[in-house]
Amino acid sequence: MKKILMSVLLGTVALSGCDPAPPTPITPPTAGVFILSEGQYGAGDGVVSAFDKTTKTLLVDAFGAANGGSRLGDVVQDLGVVGSRGYVCVNASKKVEVVSLPDFKSVATIKKQGKVEPGEVRFFTAGPAGASGPGAAATRGYVTAWRGKFNFGYDAGRVLVLDLATNTIIDSITVGRCPERATILAGNLYVPNSLDNTVSVIDLTNNRVTGTIVVGDGPTAVVAEPSGRLWVLCAGFIVYSPSGNVLSSTPGALVRFGAGSAGAVQQRLSFATAGPGNLRLSPDGTQLYYGYGGAQYRVATTATALPTTPFIRRDFSGFAIDPRDQTIFAAIAPSFSTNGRFLRYPPNGGTALDSFTVRVGPNGFVFY
Repeated sequence: MKKILMSVLLGTVALSGCDPAPPTPITPPTAGVFILSEGQYGAGDGVVSAFDKTTKTLLVDAFGAANGGSRLGDVVQDLGVVGSRGYVCVNASKKVEVVSLPDFKSVATIKKQGKVEPGEVRFFTAGPAGASGPGAAATRGYVTAWRGKFNFGYDAGRVLVLDLATNTIIDSITVGRCPERATILAGNLYVPNSLDNTVSVIDLTNNRVTGTIVVGDGPTAVVAEPSGRLWVLCAGFIVYSPSGNVLSSTPGALVRFGAGSAGAVQQRLSFATAGPGNLRLSPDGTQLYYGYGGAQYRVATTATALPTTPFIRRDFSGFAIDPRDQTIFAAIAPSFSTNGRFLRYPPNGGTALDSFTVRVGPNGFVFY
């Protein structure tokens, strides 16, 4: 499971005018939920499960069921949705599988085109082409991708630009090392470079990097409030010896920064150690959620200090909030070789409502 294993694999350094508002979250019209399971690294058994909230039925392998038993591939990392299409980033297989929704039938496979090698694809986001304003239909997909080898510290990463009409790669933009979960705000794509300490700013009118913002060690995810404020979660770095002992580390931080290519850090909320992750923004844009020290926390976007009391005292490999009713979905990955499960919690936490078994390495949820 590439994402879960990254801190071990790296060996030496690990992650532990007018300004239009960003798009508001779209409430899914159905009761469907997709659960991503990475699978065992190297086994090619990653799956996406389909769950119906109304009937509580679970189809463990939606792609296999819809495509004659075919496999998605090695390490299912992310799933992006644009209209009636899903874009599955399959990390170690170095491809994006395009499926129809909600049936999950294969539409196309985006992979190596000529000399353009996708690399280890990570996360998908979408937006309109060129300078189109808020509300314009998404016609371009943007996929972050790692390049190089972990034992050599990785090379500069890429953002792949996809034409969603033709399912082809039409551009490749160089960013920092190991880019992760990006977000779009007012015509710019903000890309956290997780093996560096920067966020790359890409102008989507010309697909060029126009700025690099220093935020903190190991940035892994960027989110944008409806007001236009940007937050990035920095995991910090951990330096290991060849035998696996921790030699040194830097603390993580939750950082708010300004929009634009010259955006500056506006607020820094520091953790005591490295390791925060899994940043999420509530559907109404007023709360940030993250995991740290084996528990989940919730903090208002207006806060000036990090909370000391966990929201849910449990460690999760994936976390999401259903915009339809604010139910919390949380994933549990017991090991790298055994099936995981997901739990549902009421909006304010507390006791889990129910639990369902899925495949190895559940890491995320998509509502459709």
